[in-house]
Amino acid sequence: MRAYSRLLESLVRLGSIGTHDVLNSVNLVINEFRREFLYAIYTWNTDANIEVYFRRFNIQVFDGSLKIQGDGRGVEEASRLILRNTLIGSGKKVVMLFKDEGDEYVKVPTKPEFAITVNPAVSFIASSILTLVIFLILTRYGIALTIISVIAQVVAVNMLYTYLSFTRMVKVRVDGSRIIKVTVTLPINTPEDTLFRLISYASSLRRVKREELTQVITILRAIGGSTQVSIGVDYLTIPSINGVKIYLVPSPDCNAVSMNLLGKFIVIGTKLVACLNQGELEAVINHELGHIVHLDTYKSLIASIIYSLASAIMLFYVIPVIGLTPLSVVIYVSIILAAIVISLALSRLNEVKADLYALSRGYRVPLATALVKVTYPSIYSTPIKAVFLSHPSTLSRVNKLLRATGKTHSKQL
Repeated sequence: MRAYSRLLESLVRLGSIGTHDVLNSVNLVINEFRREFLYAIYTWNTDANIEVYFRRFNIQVFDGSLKIQGDGRGVEEASRLILRNTLIGSGKKVVMLFKDEGDEYVKVPTKPEFAITVNPAVSFIASSILTLVIFLILTRYGIALTIISVIAQVVAVNMLYTYLSFTRMVKVRVDGSRIIKVTVTLPINTPEDTLFRLISYASSLRRVKREELTQVITILRAIGGSTQVSIGVDYLTIPSINGVKIYLVPSPDCNAVSMNLLGKFIVIGTKLVACLNQGELEAVINHELGHIVHLDTYKSLIASIIYSLASAIMLFYVIPVIGLTPLSVVIYVSIILAAIVISLALSRLNEVKADLYALSRGYRVPLATALVKVTYPSIYSTPIKAVFLSHPSTLSRVNKLLRATGKTHSKQL
């Protein structure tokens, strides 16, 4: 499976990676595979086209398209090198985020505290256990009361878990705000003590006056102590969305989640902001907005209720009738496995629909690059493994963006 080459070709067709960037990366490939390099043919018409031949593979860049052919291993190694050079980058990075508050830039906490993912498995397990307890206690009073009690507890557990997950987060509200991102990029061979001093200085900062930002950059460059140190300052604007609150959370995850039970929230990990540019960040926010617009939280809640009821009815009504036999055990286990597989399939479908929502808002190209940056290097899953994942592979999502027409959604917040 040539996952990286297929992804790279799709990104070039999308326009997420320009052929000019690919051409600039060809020299890196030639240097990496110099013992296998045979020859290159350059053609200049309206654009510069190139054909590069190696012993195991060849690269063709022609009229805005890319094709890498040959031995699978060589193709994948070259593709990963080009992909990393054009989108991911190399070197060690120290990133600081500040929220613009007028006269001052206030540092956003970036020290990883915990994962921001609201894990549905926690509330799912709690609901399943409580469902069994409710059936044990209330089934003697009638099935109607039991079912109503199960539905109420599933809703209550999910709302309570969402509330506790949200309140424990160290968060900064940023919708409608401007974020200043200072990125220090150092060579791979930078000494660890230099990196430690940079991190120590970055950690000591709390507030920076607007006019002091230049001085901060000068100090960072001096600590880096190398002409190869690169320092970039990006000004990111977080969109303001009617009825939706957006928060930044210090997290080690390059991730974002949406919540729609106790209000409409989008929570973004600081590492995600560190990895993405303005367009890519907006694309991710619109992807999460798609989950809110499509009421995906409520769909998951309904699925949880259905599973809890089906599982309990099987245990308390079906098995007692047909007896605890190998057949009844197989049926019960099949229900559990089917519920898991269906739940994961619905999750993958929701992710695709959220991608298409962002696409309909005009974020085809930045969403594709954001997906690669967030998931790299895990961009492909085998068909068997994919069945048990909550998100489609990056390769399949990018290809869906490539094929999609980008129809406008009619739903509005």
